[in-house]
Amino acid sequence: MFQFHVVQRDNKRYNPKQMPLSEQESRCIEYALQFLSTVIGGHWNIASHLDELNPLEPTPEVTVTNGETTAAIEVKRMAGDSAQQTYWQSLLSNEKYLVPSCGGYYWLAPPIDLRLPIDISLRRQVKREIERVAPTLKPEEEGVLRIPRNGHISLISEHNPPAIFCLHAGGFDLLQPLLERLEGRYMLVDKGLEHSFFTDEGKEAFCNTITSACNRRLKGDSSSFSWNEEWQITRLKDGGEGEDAKDGVWIITCSGARNVPVSVKENLDNVLDNALRKFIRRWAHLHILVLEESGNIHTQLIQEIVARLSPAELPNIDYVLLVANSVIIQCYPQPG
Repeated sequence: MFQFHVVQRDNKRYNPKQMPLSEQESRCIEYALQFLSTVIGGHWNIASHLDELNPLEPTPEVTVTNGETTAAIEVKRMAGDSAQQTYWQSLLSNEKYLVPSCGGYYWLAPPIDLRLPIDISLRRQVKREIERVAPTLKPEEEGVLRIPRNGHISLISEHNPPAIFCLHAGGFDLLQPLLERLEGRYMLVDKGLEHSFFTDEGKEAFCNTITSACNRRLKGDSSSFSWNEEWQITRLKDGGEGEDAKDGVWIITCSGARNVPVSVKENLDNVLDNALRKFIRRWAHLHILVLEESGNIHTQLIQEIVARLSPAELPNIDYVLLVANSVIIQCYPQPG
Protein backbone atom coordinates (compact mmCIF):
# COMPACT_ATOMS: atom_id res chain seq x y z
CA MET A 1 0.00 0.00 0.00
CA PHE A 2 1.14 3.53 -0.73
CA GLN A 3 2.81 5.24 2.22
CA PHE A 4 5.46 7.84 2.95
CA HIS A 5 6.82 9.75 5.91
CA VAL A 6 5.49 13.27 6.28
CA VAL A 7 7.94 16.13 6.75
CA GLN A 8 6.43 19.40 7.97
CA ARG A 9 7.47 22.35 5.81
CA ASP A 10 8.16 25.93 6.69
CA ASN A 11 5.89 27.39 3.98
CA LYS A 12 2.51 26.86 5.71
CA ARG A 13 -0.46 26.82 3.38
CA TYR A 14 -2.83 28.38 5.85
CA ASN A 15 -3.06 30.77 8.73
CA PRO A 16 -4.30 28.84 11.81
CA LYS A 17 -5.82 32.02 13.25
CA GLN A 18 -8.19 32.12 10.28
CA MET A 19 -9.17 28.44 10.43
CA PRO A 20 -11.83 26.80 12.60
CA LEU A 21 -9.73 23.64 12.69
CA SER A 22 -8.22 21.75 15.59
CA GLU A 23 -4.50 21.06 15.71
CA GLN A 24 -5.19 17.43 14.79
CA GLU A 25 -7.35 18.38 11.82
CA SER A 26 -4.77 20.88 10.57
CA ARG A 27 -1.99 18.31 10.84
CA CYS A 28 -3.92 15.61 8.98
CA ILE A 29 -4.93 18.03 6.23
CA GLU A 30 -1.26 18.91 5.74
CA TYR A 31 -0.49 15.20 5.38
CA ALA A 32 -3.27 14.85 2.80
CA LEU A 33 -1.93 17.81 0.82
CA GLN A 34 1.46 16.16 0.59
CA PHE A 35 -0.20 12.92 -0.49
CA LEU A 36 -2.02 14.76 -3.28
CA SER A 37 1.18 16.52 -4.38
CA THR A 38 2.93 13.14 -4.66
CA VAL A 39 0.14 11.13 -6.28
CA ILE A 40 -1.55 13.72 -8.51
CA GLY A 41 1.08 16.42 -8.72
CA GLY A 42 1.05 20.18 -8.44
CA HIS A 43 1.13 22.53 -5.49
CA TRP A 44 -1.99 22.06 -3.37
CA ASN A 45 -3.51 24.78 -1.22
CA ILE A 46 -6.61 25.11 0.94
CA ALA A 47 -9.36 26.82 -1.05
CA SER A 48 -12.23 27.05 1.42
CA HIS A 49 -13.49 26.01 4.85
CA LEU A 50 -16.79 24.33 4.17
CA ASP A 51 -18.14 24.55 7.73
CA GLU A 52 -18.07 28.34 7.45
CA LEU A 53 -19.69 28.37 4.02
CA ASN A 54 -22.38 25.78 4.81
CA PRO A 55 -23.27 26.11 8.51
CA LEU A 56 -26.64 24.33 8.17
CA GLU A 57 -25.48 20.99 6.73
CA PRO A 58 -22.78 18.40 7.43
CA THR A 59 -19.67 19.18 5.41
CA PRO A 60 -16.08 18.01 5.05
CA GLU A 61 -13.43 20.13 6.76
CA VAL A 62 -12.00 21.92 3.70
CA THR A 63 -11.69 21.96 -0.04
CA VAL A 64 -8.19 22.13 -1.56
CA THR A 65 -6.88 22.68 -5.08
CA ASN A 66 -3.74 22.57 -7.19
CA GLY A 67 -5.25 25.01 -9.69
CA GLU A 68 -6.73 22.31 -11.90
CA THR A 69 -8.22 19.66 -9.61
CA THR A 70 -10.14 20.11 -6.38
CA ALA A 71 -10.53 17.79 -3.38
CA ALA A 72 -12.72 17.87 -0.29
CA ILE A 73 -11.08 16.51 2.87
CA GLU A 74 -12.71 15.14 6.04
CA VAL A 75 -10.59 14.17 9.09
CA LYS A 76 -11.62 11.56 11.66
CA ARG A 77 -9.75 10.26 14.70
CA MET A 78 -9.85 6.53 15.49
CA ALA A 79 -10.75 6.88 19.17
CA GLY A 80 -11.66 3.26 19.97
CA ASP A 81 -14.90 1.33 20.31
CA SER A 82 -17.70 2.33 22.68
CA ALA A 83 -16.17 0.44 25.62
CA GLN A 84 -12.76 2.04 25.11
CA GLN A 85 -14.22 5.53 24.76
CA THR A 86 -16.25 5.03 27.96
CA TYR A 87 -13.06 3.90 29.71
CA TRP A 88 -11.06 6.96 28.64
CA GLN A 89 -13.89 9.37 29.41
CA SER A 90 -14.15 7.91 32.91
CA LEU A 91 -10.38 7.99 33.41
CA LEU A 92 -10.17 11.67 32.46
CA SER A 93 -13.27 12.55 34.48
CA ASN A 94 -11.81 10.93 37.60
CA GLU A 95 -8.49 12.66 37.01
CA LYS A 96 -10.26 15.96 37.67
CA TYR A 97 -13.02 14.88 40.07
CA LEU A 98 -10.70 13.19 42.60
CA VAL A 99 -8.32 16.13 43.02
CA PRO A 100 -8.06 17.07 46.73
CA SER A 101 -8.41 20.67 47.91
CA CYS A 102 -4.67 20.79 48.69
CA GLY A 103 -3.87 20.21 45.01
CA GLY A 104 -1.03 18.11 43.60
CA TYR A 105 -0.81 15.24 41.16
CA TYR A 106 -1.22 11.62 42.29
CA TRP A 107 -1.20 8.01 41.15
CA LEU A 108 -3.85 5.78 42.65
CA ALA A 109 -3.37 1.98 42.74
CA PRO A 110 -6.74 0.24 43.32
CA PRO A 111 -7.45 -3.53 43.33
CA ILE A 112 -6.24 -5.21 40.16
CA ASP A 113 -9.76 -5.94 38.90
CA LEU A 114 -11.16 -2.41 39.17
CA ARG A 115 -12.81 -1.42 35.91
CA LEU A 116 -14.05 1.97 34.81
CA PRO A 117 -16.44 3.66 35.17
CA ILE A 118 -16.48 3.44 38.98
CA ASP A 119 -19.72 3.06 40.90
CA ILE A 120 -20.86 6.51 42.10
CA SER A 121 -20.91 5.63 45.80
CA LEU A 122 -17.42 4.10 45.60
CA ARG A 123 -16.11 7.13 43.72
CA ARG A 124 -17.38 9.39 46.51
CA GLN A 125 -15.71 7.21 49.15
CA VAL A 126 -12.43 7.36 47.26
CA LYS A 127 -12.66 11.14 46.95
CA ARG A 128 -13.25 11.54 50.70
CA GLU A 129 -10.26 9.34 51.49
CA ILE A 130 -8.00 11.23 49.08
CA GLU A 131 -9.07 14.46 50.77
CA ARG A 132 -8.03 12.94 54.12
CA VAL A 133 -4.70 11.44 53.05
CA ALA A 134 -3.35 13.82 50.38
CA PRO A 135 -2.47 16.74 52.73
CA THR A 136 -0.15 14.39 54.67
CA LEU A 137 1.95 13.49 51.62
CA LYS A 138 5.02 15.23 50.28
CA PRO A 139 6.10 14.74 46.65
CA GLU A 140 7.17 11.11 45.99
CA GLU A 141 5.59 9.89 49.26
CA GLU A 142 3.07 7.05 49.41
CA GLY A 143 -0.07 6.78 51.49
CA VAL A 144 -2.99 4.42 51.94
CA LEU A 145 -6.70 5.01 51.45
CA ARG A 146 -9.08 3.04 53.69
CA ILE A 147 -11.95 1.64 51.65
CA PRO A 148 -14.77 -0.08 53.64
CA ARG A 149 -15.82 -3.62 52.71
CA ASN A 150 -18.32 -6.00 54.24
CA GLY A 151 -19.27 -9.67 54.15
CA HIS A 152 -20.31 -12.62 56.28
CA ILE A 153 -18.93 -16.02 57.27
CA SER A 154 -20.50 -19.26 56.09
CA LEU A 155 -19.81 -22.33 58.25
CA ILE A 156 -18.90 -25.40 56.19
CA SER A 157 -18.02 -27.75 59.04
CA GLU A 158 -17.28 -27.54 62.75
CA HIS A 159 -14.62 -30.24 62.42
CA ASN A 160 -10.92 -29.94 61.73
CA PRO A 161 -8.62 -29.77 59.86
CA PRO A 162 -9.24 -26.02 59.81
CA ALA A 163 -9.77 -24.30 56.48
CA ILE A 164 -11.08 -20.99 55.17
CA PHE A 165 -11.97 -20.10 51.62
CA CYS A 166 -12.89 -16.91 49.77
CA LEU A 167 -14.73 -15.94 46.61
CA HIS A 168 -11.67 -14.10 45.26
CA ALA A 169 -8.65 -15.44 43.39
CA GLY A 170 -6.19 -13.71 45.70
CA GLY A 171 -7.94 -14.66 48.92
CA PHE A 172 -6.20 -18.03 49.41
CA ASP A 173 -2.74 -16.65 50.24
CA LEU A 174 -4.21 -13.81 52.29
CA LEU A 175 -6.26 -16.15 54.51
CA GLN A 176 -3.76 -18.99 54.99
CA PRO A 177 -2.12 -17.42 58.10
CA LEU A 178 -5.51 -17.78 59.84
CA LEU A 179 -5.47 -21.58 59.88
CA GLU A 180 -3.51 -21.81 63.12
CA ARG A 181 -6.09 -19.56 64.79
CA LEU A 182 -9.24 -21.39 63.66
CA GLU A 183 -11.27 -24.45 64.49
CA GLY A 184 -13.61 -25.65 61.76
CA ARG A 185 -14.01 -24.90 58.06
CA TYR A 186 -15.40 -21.61 56.71
CA MET A 187 -16.15 -19.54 53.64
CA LEU A 188 -15.73 -15.75 53.59
CA VAL A 189 -18.62 -14.49 51.47
CA ASP A 190 -17.70 -10.99 50.26
CA LYS A 191 -18.80 -9.84 46.84
CA GLY A 192 -16.87 -7.11 45.09
CA LEU A 193 -13.31 -6.31 44.06
CA GLU A 194 -10.24 -8.42 44.73
CA HIS A 195 -8.67 -7.92 48.15
CA SER A 196 -6.15 -5.10 48.33
CA PHE A 197 -3.64 -4.44 51.12
CA PHE A 198 -0.34 -2.54 51.07
CA THR A 199 0.67 -2.54 54.75
CA ASP A 200 1.32 -5.27 57.30
CA GLU A 201 -0.93 -3.37 59.71
CA GLY A 202 -3.80 -3.50 57.24
CA LYS A 203 -3.38 -7.24 56.64
CA GLU A 204 -3.19 -7.97 60.37
CA ALA A 205 -6.31 -5.93 61.12
CA PHE A 206 -8.14 -7.84 58.38
CA CYS A 207 -7.01 -11.22 59.74
CA ASN A 208 -8.08 -10.28 63.27
CA THR A 209 -11.51 -9.25 62.00
CA ILE A 210 -11.98 -12.52 60.07
CA THR A 211 -10.80 -14.61 63.04
CA SER A 212 -13.31 -12.94 65.35
CA ALA A 213 -16.11 -13.40 62.79
CA CYS A 214 -15.31 -17.13 62.42
CA ASN A 215 -15.36 -17.62 66.20
CA ARG A 216 -18.75 -15.88 66.39
CA ARG A 217 -20.05 -18.01 63.52
CA LEU A 218 -19.04 -21.15 65.40
CA LYS A 219 -21.34 -19.94 68.19
CA GLY A 220 -24.21 -19.30 65.79
CA ASP A 221 -23.71 -15.62 64.93
CA SER A 222 -23.87 -15.27 61.12
CA SER A 223 -24.31 -11.49 60.99
CA SER A 224 -22.39 -9.41 58.47
CA PHE A 225 -19.32 -7.41 59.48
CA SER A 226 -17.01 -4.84 57.90
CA TRP A 227 -13.31 -4.08 57.54
CA ASN A 228 -11.09 -1.65 55.64
CA GLU A 229 -9.12 -2.54 52.52
CA GLU A 230 -6.23 -0.42 51.26
CA TRP A 231 -5.68 1.46 48.02
CA GLN A 232 -2.24 2.96 47.58
CA ILE A 233 -1.86 6.61 46.60
CA THR A 234 1.45 8.21 45.54
CA ARG A 235 2.03 11.93 45.27
CA LEU A 236 4.21 12.82 42.31
CA LYS A 237 6.52 15.77 41.98
CA ASP A 238 4.64 19.03 41.61
CA GLY A 239 3.83 19.73 37.99
CA GLY A 240 5.20 23.26 37.82
CA GLU A 241 3.86 26.77 38.03
CA GLY A 242 1.39 28.84 36.06
CA GLU A 243 0.04 27.20 32.90
CA ASP A 244 2.41 24.24 33.35
CA ALA A 245 0.98 23.30 36.75
CA LYS A 246 -1.44 20.40 36.75
CA ASP A 247 -3.50 18.88 39.52
CA GLY A 248 -5.02 15.45 39.09
CA VAL A 249 -5.43 11.86 40.24
CA TRP A 250 -4.54 9.18 37.69
CA ILE A 251 -6.04 5.77 38.41
CA ILE A 252 -3.70 2.92 37.46
CA THR A 253 -6.13 0.49 35.87
CA CYS A 254 -6.95 -1.10 32.55
CA SER A 255 -10.01 -1.57 30.41
CA GLY A 256 -11.84 -4.87 30.19
CA ALA A 257 -10.71 -7.51 27.71
CA ARG A 258 -12.13 -7.16 24.20
CA ASN A 259 -11.85 -8.95 20.87
CA VAL A 260 -9.41 -6.70 18.99
CA PRO A 261 -10.67 -7.21 15.40
CA VAL A 262 -14.28 -6.77 16.54
CA SER A 263 -13.33 -3.66 18.53
CA VAL A 264 -11.47 -2.05 15.62
CA LYS A 265 -14.31 -2.91 13.22
CA GLU A 266 -16.87 -1.30 15.56
CA ASN A 267 -14.76 1.85 15.84
CA LEU A 268 -14.25 2.02 12.06
CA ASP A 269 -17.96 1.48 11.35
CA ASN A 270 -18.89 4.36 13.65
CA VAL A 271 -16.28 6.63 12.09
CA LEU A 272 -17.43 5.80 8.56
CA ASP A 273 -21.08 6.35 9.45
CA ASN A 274 -20.25 9.85 10.67
CA ALA A 275 -17.91 10.61 7.78
CA LEU A 276 -20.25 9.48 5.00
CA ARG A 277 -22.85 12.02 6.13
CA LYS A 278 -20.35 14.70 5.11
CA PHE A 279 -20.15 13.42 1.54
CA ILE A 280 -23.80 12.99 0.62
CA ARG A 281 -23.34 15.46 -2.21
CA ARG A 282 -20.31 16.11 -4.40
CA TRP A 283 -18.14 18.97 -3.07
CA ALA A 284 -15.09 18.61 -5.32
CA HIS A 285 -13.49 16.46 -8.03
CA LEU A 286 -12.11 14.17 -5.31
CA HIS A 287 -13.48 13.21 -1.90
CA ILE A 288 -10.85 12.20 0.67
CA LEU A 289 -11.35 10.75 4.15
CA VAL A 290 -8.31 10.93 6.42
CA LEU A 291 -8.28 8.64 9.46
CA GLU A 292 -5.77 9.14 12.26
CA GLU A 293 -4.77 6.40 14.65
CA SER A 294 -3.21 7.20 18.02
CA GLY A 295 0.14 5.43 17.97
CA ASN A 296 0.69 2.49 15.65
CA ILE A 297 -1.17 -0.31 17.44
CA HIS A 298 -3.81 -1.47 14.95
CA THR A 299 -2.48 0.08 11.74
CA GLN A 300 -2.27 -3.13 9.73
CA LEU A 301 -5.69 -4.29 10.91
CA ILE A 302 -7.28 -0.95 9.95
CA GLN A 303 -5.64 -1.14 6.52
CA GLU A 304 -6.94 -4.66 5.95
CA ILE A 305 -10.51 -3.81 6.98
CA VAL A 306 -10.66 -0.67 4.83
CA ALA A 307 -9.08 -2.41 1.85
CA ARG A 308 -11.92 -4.97 1.85
CA LEU A 309 -14.63 -2.29 1.64
CA SER A 310 -16.50 -2.01 -1.64
CA PRO A 311 -17.44 1.19 -3.51
CA ALA A 312 -21.04 0.59 -2.41
CA GLU A 313 -19.87 0.78 1.22
CA LEU A 314 -17.93 3.99 0.55
CA PRO A 315 -20.27 6.00 -1.68
CA ASN A 316 -18.82 9.30 -2.88
CA ILE A 317 -15.40 8.50 -1.32
CA ASP A 318 -12.42 8.45 -3.67
CA TYR A 319 -9.58 7.92 -1.18
CA VAL A 320 -9.32 6.70 2.40
CA LEU A 321 -5.97 7.59 3.95
CA LEU A 322 -4.61 6.55 7.35
CA VAL A 323 -2.16 8.63 9.39
CA ALA A 324 -0.14 6.67 11.97
CA ASN A 325 3.15 7.75 13.54
CA SER A 326 3.75 10.50 10.96
CA VAL A 327 3.24 8.05 8.08
CA ILE A 328 0.33 8.43 5.68
CA ILE A 329 -1.00 5.25 4.09
CA GLN A 330 -3.38 4.83 1.17
CA CYS A 331 -5.91 2.23 2.32
CA TYR A 332 -8.61 2.71 -0.33
CA PRO A 333 -8.52 2.13 -3.19
CA GLN A 334 -5.59 -0.24 -3.04
CA PRO A 335 -2.75 1.09 -5.20
CA GLY A 336 -2.45 -0.84 -8.44
